[in-house]
Amino acid sequence: MGQRRPRPRLRPALPLTHPAPTGYRSSVHAELPGWVRFVPRPYPSSNLILLTGPTPVLLDSGFGSDAAALGELIGAAGLAVAQLALVLNSHWHSDHSGGNAWLQAHGVPIAAARRDGEAVNRRDPSACEAEWLDQPVEPYHVGVLLDGGDRLRAGEADWEVLATPGHTPHHLSFYQPDEQVLLLGDALHADDVGWINLVLDGPGAIGVALQSVERLAGLPVRCCLSGHGPLITDPPGAFAHARSRYERMLADPSRAAWHGMKRIFAYALMINDGMPLDGVTDYLTSRAWLIDYATRVLKVTPELLAEDLLAEMRRAKAVIERDGVLRAATPYTAPAPGWRTRPGAPRDWA
Repeated sequence: MGQRRPRPRLRPALPLTHPAPTGYRSSVHAELPGWVRFVPRPYPSSNLILLTGPTPVLLDSGFGSDAAALGELIGAAGLAVAQLALVLNSHWHSDHSGGNAWLQAHGVPIAAARRDGEAVNRRDPSACEAEWLDQPVEPYHVGVLLDGGDRLRAGEADWEVLATPGHTPHHLSFYQPDEQVLLLGDALHADDVGWINLVLDGPGAIGVALQSVERLAGLPVRCCLSGHGPLITDPPGAFAHARSRYERMLADPSRAAWHGMKRIFAYALMINDGMPLDGVTDYLTSRAWLIDYATRVLKVTPELLAEDLLAEMRRAKAVIERDGVLRAATPYTAPAPGWRTRPGAPRDWA
């Protein structure tokens, strides 16, 4: 196909932030059992979801640069990090698994989907999509391999392990039927859905994600805890919103492409705490994810896609330009300089 620019987007762009829409409350705990702790966290980390009680368990570990802050949040719940019985990973992206290495150094075992855990343990270069996304994850080992249909003890109750592929092929969610509480990871959010990787997983992943939402919507649920954004106290509304988003992506897969690229680029700006404007094009055109979206999905040159992606980020007010530096507009905690102490790509893990 010829080299052409991606077609203009005539619909309003969705924000990269997670404002609480009507009907949602951002930090209300009345719907939660007292032993379930939920603390919204800023990017680049996922939210804190801590199940306290006889078997204390953490869901996801956030980004690696936020490990010390994670320890403080665990301490605020009256626990020492070493008291955690397990860390559950909903999936392996850096904002959910980046703190694994730090927790494992404190003796905490890691649980993840079987296929993801096996890839991590054999140091597969594709693990965590860390290299492809340019999102570092320090080395860790998965000691507990999970499958959909498993049950596990966490906090004060037994939880069902649910296979909810879409955002990633082996994404997991967790359901407590007595309390009717659902832990979603990035399966969906109060006002957004997990981005779909059209390059690595193909356009069929949109339909897979929609099927996962349909299965989740069939559960008796009082409240949902998502990996980003506010507590979901109107699950039917959130499921309906997610269903609508994925149906629109099915009708027009370019929506999924732009949704994913904008989030990947915004995240790169966060974990690098901005980029010099005169270096943004060179950065984008040397990233595997942008090259693949350009050549394999949108059929344009990387240079054209980089130009159009930057224009779209500016149009959507997803970036801020100041003093020659481009930064993400979404609030985030900048990683401290020099926070990385170990290799961040699986091919370099020892």
